[in-house]
Amino acid sequence: MVFKRSEFTASLRQHIQQLGLNQLVLGLSGGLDSMVLLELCHQHAQDTGIKLKAVYIHHGLSANADLWADFCQQQCLKRHIAFEVQKVQLNPAANIEAQARAARYSALAAFVTTPQTALLTAHHADDQLETLLLALKRGAGPAGLSGIAALQSFAAGWLLRPLLDFSREQMEAFAKEQQLEWIEDESNSDSRFDRNFLRLQIMPLLQQRWPAFRQNALRSVTHIQQQQQFVEKQLQQLLPAVMHGAELDLKLLAEQDFTTQKLLVRSWLALSTLNPSTDWLERFFAELIGAKADAQPLLELDGKQIRRFADKAYITHSTEIPAAGVFVELKPGQAVNTASGLFCLNQQNKGMALLVTNEPLYLVFGLFSLPFKPAGQKQSKALKQWLKLWAVPPWQRLQLPLLVQNNQVVAVLGLASNAGSEQANAFVDWQKS
Repeated sequence: MVFKRSEFTASLRQHIQQLGLNQLVLGLSGGLDSMVLLELCHQHAQDTGIKLKAVYIHHGLSANADLWADFCQQQCLKRHIAFEVQKVQLNPAANIEAQARAARYSALAAFVTTPQTALLTAHHADDQLETLLLALKRGAGPAGLSGIAALQSFAAGWLLRPLLDFSREQMEAFAKEQQLEWIEDESNSDSRFDRNFLRLQIMPLLQQRWPAFRQNALRSVTHIQQQQQFVEKQLQQLLPAVMHGAELDLKLLAEQDFTTQKLLVRSWLALSTLNPSTDWLERFFAELIGAKADAQPLLELDGKQIRRFADKAYITHSTEIPAAGVFVELKPGQAVNTASGLFCLNQQNKGMALLVTNEPLYLVFGLFSLPFKPAGQKQSKALKQWLKLWAVPPWQRLQLPLLVQNNQVVAVLGLASNAGSEQANAFVDWQKS
């Protein structure tokens, strides 16, 4: 099939108009795909006057990386296109493919600083098919099987992939017709990398056996994308109904059928950029929801902690717990710096209101047996009773700064104190770290 520039131009123009774009940033590698995209965008910029910039990401993985950067610069100079090189650091011991991809997009995000800017990458139909096969290999769900999105939000603007409807063969024919130059990355011939293995050994066999395989598989991707978009819209409407603030209400969740429950849990976790495996999700229902009522279950996922308390699920960060029972005196006008933040006792109506005596005032953590009478309450109780009444999760209690005077709690910073602003004769300002 012949590459039709008119189809590319019409699609790109439509996106530019719909999104109100005034600048395109092209991720340029110097390979065939990106050189075709560079030429097409250059022609479009000449026709429309839209701003165009190209960025080469220098991964430092190849001895030829400097030569490739110079090649990209020369190609942009020839077309009078603004050009920059960005170097990224990679850990050779980690997964190079995934790491390079993450570093590349992180660097490119710095160039997408307005809603009117879009990053363009040269992913094409063959890339889409490889992504589908890799997703099948790892047992991905509908979101993974949806493949590469043609348009999505990115940084402050957008990420646009305008070549997804075109095959590598079409682009190679276009490149030869336009007499374009491009570089060949020697790593593309290394079958140790999964994508190269598919491209070099599997795809030719599939296309030889079933010439329509790519076209039919990509049609399936389109169907999955449409259904996934529908499901996501439904979940966006359902999720707020089972949430209490940022927490997941497990009683309300239980009112849904089990399939919907699993989808809602995935959507809730996705709000914190968490993507659980199927096995982890089974643990969530068995070990967190299924734990005894008085238990304090804890699961970990990608450096975050998922906990349960009072029929709600919480996502928390692993933080250092302050030492309990260590008294630090607060004196007027003197700032005290701790791992939990900066504390300053003052009389300038700054921070939480306090009613104190001339006795020493101490900052301390973890003393829940001391008595406390919050402002507006008729009686004094042990602090642990108030925390239980206020439904403060146990892991949060250990991080609450307490102000103590004469063996009584004067304030639980962030929650309550012994006086309103009218009765106060001091204030404490807490700037969290």
